[in-house]
Amino acid sequence: MPVRSNLRYILLIIISIGLTLAWAQNEDAGSTGFNSLKMVHGARAMALGQALTGEAKNPDGLFFNPAAIIELPNKEVGTTYCNYFLDTQGGQIRLLLPKDKFSAWAFGLQYMNMGSFERTEVDQFGNFIDDLGTFGASNLIATASLAKFISPAIDAGGSVKVIYDMLDDTSAAAVLLDLGIIHHPHNEKVKVGVTMRNIGLQLKYYTENKHKEKLPFTFTAGGSYTYTPQHKSFLEFHKANGENFTARFGHEYMLTPDFALRAGFRSNAGDWNSGGGWGWTSGLSLGAGWKYKAYKIDYAASSYGDLGLVNQLTLSYSF
Repeated sequence: MPVRSNLRYILLIIISIGLTLAWAQNEDAGSTGFNSLKMVHGARAMALGQALTGEAKNPDGLFFNPAAIIELPNKEVGTTYCNYFLDTQGGQIRLLLPKDKFSAWAFGLQYMNMGSFERTEVDQFGNFIDDLGTFGASNLIATASLAKFISPAIDAGGSVKVIYDMLDDTSAAAVLLDLGIIHHPHNEKVKVGVTMRNIGLQLKYYTENKHKEKLPFTFTAGGSYTYTPQHKSFLEFHKANGENFTARFGHEYMLTPDFALRAGFRSNAGDWNSGGGWGWTSGLSLGAGWKYKAYKIDYAASSYGDLGLVNQLTLSYSF
């Protein structure tokens, strides 16, 4: 009992620190740099409302909670393709290397290409003067994660990330740290996770005067509950610098041992509801996953209301 009591105090301290940092950095909502750090590249995660901070043995822990990559049954390599708006495309390549029940490694490379934008010249009153061609934007994020067994009740993990942003003929870079824990309560059906993500330092600047971008520090706390081997639910509370507090929900139903149906919802749905015919779907997500021997394929579609759907496809192989 004393060990369990100490763990509760540790969890409360981590949650308090994370919430304090998250709320303190929300003075200029929407004004952070390196916003691609908030993008989720994983079809299963997208389908489940991006609510996977509190799931153990989770390959998507590379993004959500580095403590979750421990005790995976097999090594795994996977790739995700994402189709966003306005010709923006991206994806991720990941490699998961569980060593034993006490430690695991993971590596990932995430990319995004925003396509081409028209470059125009306007006068001081905003009137069009000339068309100056096009310019592009893209970024890369490299990640290395390590998870360790701390006790039967706690797994901990950390990720080091390097992001390189390119906009036209300028670029910026930063190095960041993610920290996370997974708590295993007495009830084996319940898992709880807490993370602090994107704690970092900018290394390269877009401008000669070294204007510092605000990094999108993110605090999350969530859990998962396994009702039966067929049904599992997810809940997460999410606070990112530059965004309002949100709740995220997901549910997974194993129709067969090899085929899953998924659905999710994000409470910031109103951000994309512009009053059009599809505005009511904002924040909803649906998906499915199929496993055949060592291969898995996952698909997700997430609604951004009248802006349209974001589609993701993940292929993975266990070995």
